[in-house]
Amino acid sequence: MDTHSARRASMILGGVMIVALLFGAIAPLLTANITQPVATVTSAPTVTLPPVVTDFSTISFTEDYLHPSGLFAIPQPTGWTPGQQTSNPDVVDVTFNNSNLLSVIQTSVQVLTAPISGLDELDAIYTSANLNQSWSQYRRYPETGQNYRETARIREGDRLVIDFELQNTRQQIFVARQISWWDNEWIYNIRVVTPDNQIELLKYLVDNLVAGFKPNRVFAGLPADWAAYFDPVNQVAIRFPSNWSVTDSAPGRPASLDSSTGALRLQSQAISAALDEAGAESWVTSNVTGATVSSVAPVTRGEASGFSVAYTYKDLDGNSNSGLALLLNGSENVLYSANLRLFAANVDLNTDTAQVEYVEANNILKSFHILSGLQVPVPTPTPTFTPPPATATPIASATPIPSATSTATSTPEPTATDVPPTATPVPPTATSTPIPPTATDVPPTSTPRPSSTPVPPTATEEVTAEATAE
Repeated sequence: MDTHSARRASMILGGVMIVALLFGAIAPLLTANITQPVATVTSAPTVTLPPVVTDFSTISFTEDYLHPSGLFAIPQPTGWTPGQQTSNPDVVDVTFNNSNLLSVIQTSVQVLTAPISGLDELDAIYTSANLNQSWSQYRRYPETGQNYRETARIREGDRLVIDFELQNTRQQIFVARQISWWDNEWIYNIRVVTPDNQIELLKYLVDNLVAGFKPNRVFAGLPADWAAYFDPVNQVAIRFPSNWSVTDSAPGRPASLDSSTGALRLQSQAISAALDEAGAESWVTSNVTGATVSSVAPVTRGEASGFSVAYTYKDLDGNSNSGLALLLNGSENVLYSANLRLFAANVDLNTDTAQVEYVEANNILKSFHILSGLQVPVPTPTPTFTPPPATATPIASATPIPSATSTATSTPEPTATDVPPTATPVPPTATSTPIPPTATDVPPTSTPRPSSTPVPPTATEEVTAEATAE
């Protein structure tokens, strides 16, 4: 390398060093006002579970809950309140919730088109697809794509027991047990959901609910989506479609049901002796003005017997109408009556022809029964408002206030279309089982009244291997 080339290389190297020194001095000034982001860690919210229940004497099963359809009654445990209720042509159910203990109870009756013959057919109903639909409100397990984990499926006598593990959106773990059994074309289903630290509570609830479950098979063959009227004082019940409505009722008092085609009067009264055929006819002519008896037929409803008296009469406008009084002799000389008036002339509902033509009216009277043994509480009457006394000297008004005329009428619900169940039964829980509310600092539950005859939890029964391992 000659002298000229060496000098040129030295000048280039020196220039590079000067640029490097200048950048090193200026760069801190350029970045001095830039705030560097600080990584923060967001902690997951903590969930405070209710304390584990060890004293089960605070949970009683002394009161029954009667489903609005009348198809079943079930003990209502202390602390659990009724929530969602459904009545469909093929299934009726109810959900009970306990927000303090994060627990849900779901009970249902499913009506099939044909009886099932055994546990194999019952087991086949609860496929993964049907179960996943019923647990749809819970978090999906990514490894299976299902909203639940089935941890056990066993058979105990004529009952099918399925255990589950569930998670809510906060990944809080719940356990659930489902008990299913059948009776002809009816399938009964009871589910209990609790946090995974309340396994003994879950067993205790299941044992008592199953033991106290009361299906009302006297209503078999009638539409499942009909409503029921039940008087807890005299324990008389009748079912009716949605185009009928209860217009007057009180516990222990007569009740009235009305529709556009007829009217019904329910009554219980003390009599001196059980009615015979002549006494039944006399009852009708004494209670219906101008009634003429058309026919009398003996009837039986469970342990009660009596007579079905068909009659005709004219209303206040002179129109010819028909009626049928169903009179049942109860114990201790109590007479139970269901007096149906049809707005149609010359109809004898004791005849086969009229029963086919007026099938709805006939089915209503077929449902008239005494449901003894139910412990449904008598509702507390609503206190009536007593207006203050009028002043001694009324103040005259320059412009009189017109009196208001009420035009509100009771609008019956739309008539439900009786859709027969499909050949392939759906799971009894047609609606999804709700997720118990998430608790954060849940206060202790109030102390309910003690149970009279609770069923102790099964000591040898396991919910799941994982749950008991906890």
